[in-house]
Amino acid sequence: MTPETLLQLGILALIDSTSIGTLVIPVWLLLRRDAGKTTGKVAAYLAAVGVFYFLAGIVLLSGAGGLGRILGGGAGALLETPAVQTVMVAAGAGMLLWSFKDTGSKGNSPAAPVAASGNGRADIPGSVPGSVPDAGTTQPDSARVSAAARRSQAAENRWQSRIGKALDSRGGLLGLALLAGVLELPTMLPYLAAVGLVTASGTGWSASAGILLAYCAVMLLPALLLLLSRWLLGRHLDGPLERLRAWLTKASGEAALWIVGIVGFLLLRAGLAGLFPGASWNPFGG
Repeated sequence: MTPETLLQLGILALIDSTSIGTLVIPVWLLLRRDAGKTTGKVAAYLAAVGVFYFLAGIVLLSGAGGLGRILGGGAGALLETPAVQTVMVAAGAGMLLWSFKDTGSKGNSPAAPVAASGNGRADIPGSVPGSVPDAGTTQPDSARVSAAARRSQAAENRWQSRIGKALDSRGGLLGLALLAGVLELPTMLPYLAAVGLVTASGTGWSASAGILLAYCAVMLLPALLLLLSRWLLGRHLDGPLERLRAWLTKASGEAALWIVGIVGFLLLRAGLAGLFPGASWNPFGG
């Protein structure tokens, strides 16, 4: 495996470290009033998330290896077929283009406060309290921001409820880790790209498993550093953790676009390198 591939894996692992299961939920756990008494449980949660990711990677590697043997080659044979490389180019180009989507007025600006009127309805900032905005004369950007803020708050409330129940039961955090992992399976783009890089490298089975284990360790490193800091600094870390929580909430839309763009670039690069290795116009040809 080349140093360039290892660097790409490290970048993907750091991107994976910012997901809801690997960073957002640990931050919420560390912000709880009883966080000083639950550091061991947070560590157990992170360990469970790491094991889940590792086992999912092993399953993906096994599937890629089985398809490669059917095609008459090694585990990387599947990614070397023209059909798969064509799909990689199309998917990578589409993801890269979509990542340039403008979200400046929808999800990346700070969430506007939502005021509750006397009748219990949420009012859009800038409108008359209790009134229903007219579609042709009101501020659509503020409406979208407020709607996004309400959806984000509702999602956080659901997760906070799950966290509270998990802390009250034996093995609850293990179930929470499993739930977070399962819900993130459809959006594990960085991890899928990482498994693809390991498969394409032609590394042996035991070495590939070791690389995935190291990937998971890097992925959990930011949360583990926060856990260690909480253990050493106690409540003095509340301010930085709260600012981090607010930033993660505000930047979630932009971060998703960055993830899609990076994975799209890697797919496009790998597909073009396989389909047109000697083309003068191809910067990834070799």
